[in-house]
Amino acid sequence: MNDIIYDIWLSLACTPDSATFPRLLEKYSSAKEIYDAPDKELSRTVGHNATDKRALINKDLSRAERIFDFCTRKKVGLIPYFSEAFPKSLKAIPTPPVLLYYRGTLPDFDNEFFVSIVGTRMLSDYGRRSAFRISYDLASSGAIVVSGMAIGIDGVAHAGALAAGGATVAVLGSGIDVCYPAVHLTLAREIVKCGCVITEYAPGTKPKKYNFPRRNRIISGLCSATFVVEGREKSGSIITARHAMAQNRTVYALPANVGSKNAEVTTLLLKNGAKVLTAAEDIINDFEPQCGTMLNRFRLTERCPVDMNEALHRYCVSALCPNDEILSPPKRTKRAKSESTDAAGTSSFPEHFPEKEIFGVASDEKGTASAVEERVPDEGFGATAIKIYKSIPLKGDCAVDELVDGEFTLREVMKSVLKLEMGGFIERLPGERIKRKSI
Repeated sequence: MNDIIYDIWLSLACTPDSATFPRLLEKYSSAKEIYDAPDKELSRTVGHNATDKRALINKDLSRAERIFDFCTRKKVGLIPYFSEAFPKSLKAIPTPPVLLYYRGTLPDFDNEFFVSIVGTRMLSDYGRRSAFRISYDLASSGAIVVSGMAIGIDGVAHAGALAAGGATVAVLGSGIDVCYPAVHLTLAREIVKCGCVITEYAPGTKPKKYNFPRRNRIISGLCSATFVVEGREKSGSIITARHAMAQNRTVYALPANVGSKNAEVTTLLLKNGAKVLTAAEDIINDFEPQCGTMLNRFRLTERCPVDMNEALHRYCVSALCPNDEILSPPKRTKRAKSESTDAAGTSSFPEHFPEKEIFGVASDEKGTASAVEERVPDEGFGATAIKIYKSIPLKGDCAVDELVDGEFTLREVMKSVLKLEMGGFIERLPGERIKRKSI
């Protein structure tokens, strides 16, 4: 049996970013040794984590073997913690991953300079242009740009590195076979050509919301420096910055318009010791003496010769900002009945519509529907905006990127969200979430 199957088994047993794996490292030196350890000994070593304790005691290797077969067939690379190929920078962080899955060409993690560039999904044009220019210049000088492939600043950073002909690394919060967000499928394929996509999550793992804060420790852990472009108070970029500080990495922040929502994270970081970064030279000046030939300032041009919009279009990067919207919304209406019901109060939706797409009606067991009055935009907002509004839960909130699916593109969603917000029908919440505005 291939020994890497034991590494896969161990990665499935240990919750990412938990104390389980670090505790095991204090006593054992290989995944096979952990697998062969007595149950009582493992229980004492792991401690109170009951979930991981049960998983470690379960010696069934069938799922690990299926994953190994999948990776072999699909040419997915595996880097276990106990191998020499595992990045030394990640071994040094408090909670290293047990195993990394990757596609593409691995850079030399121990002999090249890595910088992470992160920020908000709801970026400004200033943040977008700054992220692209600085990423382009850093990649031109020899740095490898690392980010999370998310909508917004992450995607722009990857595009800047690719446009410069440099390598870039995307760290996923899902399985290696799950592209999230789906709109960045083209970007992911381009990254694989010029760099690599990596994840600690097993193939088939869905992009659960708690995966992303955990994967952020890998983004910062791979890099000597972390650059935060923009972010709101509760955005994921602050989590990456905190990980970087805990890992003794240098943190940089882009000065932004004080008072704006997107300046909340960067202003906080600058107040707490982060360095100001306005150009790639700021990082090069700090690290060039210790990096030797890894960074070369003489490769930088006076001005980025690549058109940002063309590059974003070429790599299908989703990075719209409010400045892109030139349409103004129609006048706000007081109240309107759902267009899902006719004058008689019966449902006007076709019967083949899935129930989850019906908003404003309540169905009984026989399939009939009773009208529920709700406040909706009028026809002046356009059919797309009305449909997107109805996709927002009646109670609670949702993430903006959850509205992007086969029916709506990200551009349509972003434009419609902006119209609805300006029209007073929705309001934004921390963490790039939105909800219907109460009447």
